[in-house]
Amino acid sequence: MKRAREKFQALLKRNGLKLTKQRIALLDAVYATHRHFSAEDLHRDLQKLGHSVSVATVYRSLNLLVEGGLVQGLDVGKGRVLYEHTLGHEHHDHMVCLDCGKITEFQSPEIEELQDVAARAHRFVTVSHSLKLFGYCSHCAKKHPIAEERPAPNTRSGA
Repeated sequence: MKRAREKFQALLKRNGLKLTKQRIALLDAVYATHRHFSAEDLHRDLQKLGHSVSVATVYRSLNLLVEGGLVQGLDVGKGRVLYEHTLGHEHHDHMVCLDCGKITEFQSPEIEELQDVAARAHRFVTVSHSLKLFGYCSHCAKKHPIAEERPAPNTRSGA
């Protein structure tokens, strides 16, 4: 948490902003949770904790945290963005259920290697990336016939 606060303070300084009580409370709330959250969720959490922070301050601060690499925004579709803190966390990708909204985090060394190969083939220097798979979780797939028609991995359809 100390490292996050130091990085945030340096980021604020670079942008000509001060480390206020509201911004400290916001950063603490962001790093206190291990779930994906919306700006509105964060604002509500801060209000419950007795902090007087405007929704505009929450959005501006989240944008700064994303810019500084302390938080990652995850566009889950339908104009909805969720956030998660990244400092001290290994890179991972996401599967987003289109029905219930469940987010499953996963890591795949094979996918990472394929992305590196593709970038090198195009002489592209990757700084960061985000992979999101949209579909249905195992529970919701039962309600969607199209999801049930897909063959299981490593099987062939029509054989």
